[in-house]
Amino acid sequence: MSLKTGVVGLGVMGGAFAGHMLDSGFEVQGFDPSEDVFEKFKDKNLTRANSPAEAASNVDLVMLSLPNYKIVEQAVSGENGVFSGCGEGTIIADMSTVPPKFSEDMSKIAEEKGFTWLDCPVSGVGKQAAVKDLVVMVAGPRNSFDKAKPAFDAIGKKTVYVSEKNGHAAQLKLVVNLVLFVTMAGAAEGLTLGLKSGLDPDIMLDVLCSGAAGSNVLEVRGKDMLSNHFPPSGPINIVLKDLECAIQSAKDQDVPVPLAGLLEQIYLSQRSKGRGNEDGSSIFRIFQELANYQG
Repeated sequence: MSLKTGVVGLGVMGGAFAGHMLDSGFEVQGFDPSEDVFEKFKDKNLTRANSPAEAASNVDLVMLSLPNYKIVEQAVSGENGVFSGCGEGTIIADMSTVPPKFSEDMSKIAEEKGFTWLDCPVSGVGKQAAVKDLVVMVAGPRNSFDKAKPAFDAIGKKTVYVSEKNGHAAQLKLVVNLVLFVTMAGAAEGLTLGLKSGLDPDIMLDVLCSGAAGSNVLEVRGKDMLSNHFPPSGPINIVLKDLECAIQSAKDQDVPVPLAGLLEQIYLSQRSKGRGNEDGSSIFRIFQELANYQG
């Protein structure tokens, strides 16, 4: 591949991105402050960078996969940040979930410096990233999207160009997450009712997935929920961050989101019990506790 890429943030998601691109023949150089994440690349030809600036040097595309917008801003604008390493015309693709206004502001700063900013969040969790079962949403200049698209296609099953306007893909990701979290809560509530009624969990899940109530949430997380297994594919700490972004965006546009507000409080109750690193599907625990169901 002629598209040389840097990746800043090699955790669950960014690490999967880098791995898939390497498998597809891309040249990839990556940075992460954690030493442990490089272990998964010991059999892959990843070029290790010592800073975000080094990851962004002499590449066509820089992917950012970081926990929140404050960390993105530091990694980009801080000392030895991406901006200080980029060359003229570099495309910066922020794959993180961030507020739309942040994407708009960063795109203007990047343009002033001679770079292009794309907001490129993905729909899917860690276990989906591992098998390329992601949808990549992209907003920003069309010509930059066209150049970067082969990399996006290498990490997911579908790439969608959302808009020329930066921030629109970030906004769409908040909509996706809001629907996801509400659906997950509905699944937890219904499954709890079924279990306490004595229904066979396997039959119940099969019918739910096959019928009108079927959803990706049930297919991906249903078995884990029923077995009270909550691996941190999309941790509650991240869920709360995403809900905060969605609620603030809704406030900015005078859109009531009462279910999002309720979910924020439910997830806060989970985090208060020390469950912040559990997967968001562990909301199932709350409904079981409310129903006094212990399995």
